Amino acid sequence: MVDTLLKYVEEQLSKGYNPGIIKNTLIRQGYSPSLVDSVLESVMMKKNTSPVTTPTPKIIGTSYEKNVLPKLILVFFFLVIIILGVILIPELLLGREALLDIKANPDKMVYEPGEKLGFAVEITNMGSAKKFDTTLIYRLLDANENPVISREETIAISTSMSHYRTIDLPRNIRPGDYTLKIFANYENKVATSSFSFSVKEKTVVAPTCEDGVQNQDETGVDCGGVCGGYWYDNSCHATPKTKTTPTTPPTTGIEEEESCNDGVMNQDETGVDCGGVCGGYWYDNTCHALPRPTTQPKPSLAKVLMDAKQKAQSNPEEAKNMCVQLLEKSEEKDKCIKLVAQTSMRKEYCELIIGFDDRDECYLPFFMKGDYSVCEKLREACEQLRELESIRQELGE
Repeated sequence: MVDTLLKYVEEQLSKGYNPGIIKNTLIRQGYSPSLVDSVLESVMMKKNTSPVTTPTPKIIGTSYEKNVLPKLILVFFFLVIIILGVILIPELLLGREALLDIKANPDKMVYEPGEKLGFAVEITNMGSAKKFDTTLIYRLLDANENPVISREETIAISTSMSHYRTIDLPRNIRPGDYTLKIFANYENKVATSSFSFSVKEKTVVAPTCEDGVQNQDETGVDCGGVCGGYWYDNSCHATPKTKTTPTTPPTTGIEEEESCNDGVMNQDETGVDCGGVCGGYWYDNTCHALPRPTTQPKPSLAKVLMDAKQKAQSNPEEAKNMCVQLLEKSEEKDKCIKLVAQTSMRKEYCELIIGFDDRDECYLPFFMKGDYSVCEKLREACEQLRELESIRQELGE
């Protein structure tokens, strides 16, 4: 039947009939449109490749004017795109897998046996934004890499997080150098971080008049006895309690005995009726019941980070001010502001960061959530990530 149709179409075309008319005629006679299209296309291809110089009637308004060469070129490019997709798509998808970076910072560099080892752990996911479980392993090693303590916990990670942890150092731990190594096990990968510190012998603090404890021979907290001062009326006083005395008898000419109420700096006093046997503390040209107050030590970086993150959940502006006012080093301020911005999702705080790397990391969670407006703040890495995200979405569709 096909050979008959081929011959019929060739004859009709040679007579000058339009292919569209031939097609409609065959369909009305009961032939399927797909069969008619195939026969027409076959005959047209044969005529186009034929060496016969007889001019072919020009066909207007049909799809059969197309030459086979453009179709072959289109098929070729389509195959190239498929091959490139098979090669490149796995590479693009691989970049969206979880990729963790972990950093740990201790409260201080020297500890004593039995003290709590405090440290802040910051984890950043540079890959997929999906949530997944991560096992954190903490290993305390001595100078010879011998394990002293091992702890383990499982936490959920999405984009980034920061938390504060403590480990109780053994009371019998030996003085020396130690290293805490942190391993993050996730999706058949491992990210690590570590820091070193020292353990020194515990210092026995002798009782003093400024330890806030009633000890030695004090009659009150840091008052009386060797600390000087007079404890009465539930507080420490620079002078003894005044007693009611009878009317002074007539002067007998006998020299008065030195005392702490004579208005004269005598005996072993360091000020008028103050210090020495009279008790009290002489400074700022006056007598005080308590020692000169000492300057309050500044909180550690880990403590500020922990407090700022907690405050950022309820009052981001106050948390940001904590970073600026309590920290002096610019890199510490950057780290703190980045934590506040990511916790409160306030991207405008990222502009306060000086360091380029911390500023890029600050904007990253906003980009991962689809806010591409931050790309103008980032460097060229953002544009690359956005292109990969666009490709991933197209493939998903």
